Amino acid sequence: MKKLLLSVKSKLSQPKWRHGRWGTLLMALVIVVAVLLNIAVQSAEESYGLRRDLSFNRYATTGEETEAAMARLQKEVELYLLYQNGEENSQLLQVLQRYGTLSEQIAVLPTDINRNPGILTRFASDPESPLEADTVVVNCPATGRYRVLNYGDFYTQGFDIELGDFVLEGINYEKQLTEAILYTAQETVPMVGFLQGHGEYTLEDFSVLVEFLRSYQYDACQVNLLAGDTLEGISVLLLGCPVNDLDDTEIEQIKTFAQNGGNLFVVRDYTDPVEHMPNYLSLLRSYGVVPLKGVAVAGAQDTGSYYGEPLYLLPYMTEIDLTLPLIASGMDVLMMPAACAFEVPPEPGTGDLTLSVGTVLKTGPNAYLRDTTDGLDTIQQQPGDRTGELPLALYAHRMHANGNVSRLFAIGNSATLMDSYIYQRTFGEQFIMAVMNELMPENTVSLDIVASAAFRPALTAGSQGLGIALIIAMPLLCLAAALLVLIPRRNR
Repeated sequence: MKKLLLSVKSKLSQPKWRHGRWGTLLMALVIVVAVLLNIAVQSAEESYGLRRDLSFNRYATTGEETEAAMARLQKEVELYLLYQNGEENSQLLQVLQRYGTLSEQIAVLPTDINRNPGILTRFASDPESPLEADTVVVNCPATGRYRVLNYGDFYTQGFDIELGDFVLEGINYEKQLTEAILYTAQETVPMVGFLQGHGEYTLEDFSVLVEFLRSYQYDACQVNLLAGDTLEGISVLLLGCPVNDLDDTEIEQIKTFAQNGGNLFVVRDYTDPVEHMPNYLSLLRSYGVVPLKGVAVAGAQDTGSYYGEPLYLLPYMTEIDLTLPLIASGMDVLMMPAACAFEVPPEPGTGDLTLSVGTVLKTGPNAYLRDTTDGLDTIQQQPGDRTGELPLALYAHRMHANGNVSRLFAIGNSATLMDSYIYQRTFGEQFIMAVMNELMPENTVSLDIVASAAFRPALTAGSQGLGIALIIAMPLLCLAAALLVLIPRRNR
């Protein structure tokens, strides 16, 4: 051992080691400092989110509304990012880590579904949309509620008129994640009651809507007042196309429900015999909702107001609080096949001052109302048919004498809520959520957060000025540099 140490000491005393040892130590010190600095920077980023988001659409940047909401969070929320084969979605992971820096209550948990397959059964999702890689599960252990966000939830589409199809348009990370976190951490879950006993559509008929509502942690049940059910615990009562009238006792129960702050969701079809249901009609009229007889048909010249056939309406959204976030995000395409219409509501400030009624959806300006009971087997416009812009959905709220506010939403088409094809091809889900948020602002979460652009905007004619200036400037700078050198030499 002594000989070994002497040999090492002898070699280190040689000039090539003696003169290079300081360089070696300096290099080692630089490496150690660089490693420690990298660890410190990474730790600071994970704790405080100091890295600046320089992406063109700032997809990983959270706004003041989100930051304030996360600061108020009282319950722990887990954000599971599912991946497989070691391939994490780095962009999505970066967004989730930003949320982790906003609140100590948020835990970001990247999870490999190959190593932890049990998570696929722990958070059961829609059978048609199973858990898969790049899915985010937002879970609140304290409430036992969770929400599954997949690829389709994070990206918004826009309708390309030239292509005649929907195309990817925006990234919606912040809105979806913030609303999911706040929703899962809520104390209570709102209940939607589906009225029965008058030939209405059942829970099974509304299965697509019910599954959608439950996927957003609402609950749904059937309510039959004739059989002794009550409206206790119901947040929204849905009346889905009744064909028989409600009796006086039911009307009184519903009025009491409304006076206590209950809300109504009315669904109509043009085949509903409303004119033969005086009690039901009086309930609608008490909210300023007056159904019109007949089916709404789009005018041929209003090409943007229907899809293929004039009965397949693509309604326009009016700019009110309920629809503004959808319009701003480009999610304003709906479909209403064979829809019915309502009377135009009175102007605000006229009539009953405790009631406010507004149009939510409407036809184009050249639509008409075709009365199919006149014996003519045609949807072609006939003399005497009502023409012009027709309201297809209304939103009303009434202030009661006890200070409570009840709200009512009425839509003239059941297929918009019941047809899975319409859900897939339009923004029906986003529209339904906007309606539910408006009916129950105290129980639901909806933030006015606009989606970021999915693609970098293409260069346009107006953006070429800087490029042309740079192209011209380069040879001029070279010429100026040459002159600075040559002119002094000429005078020598």
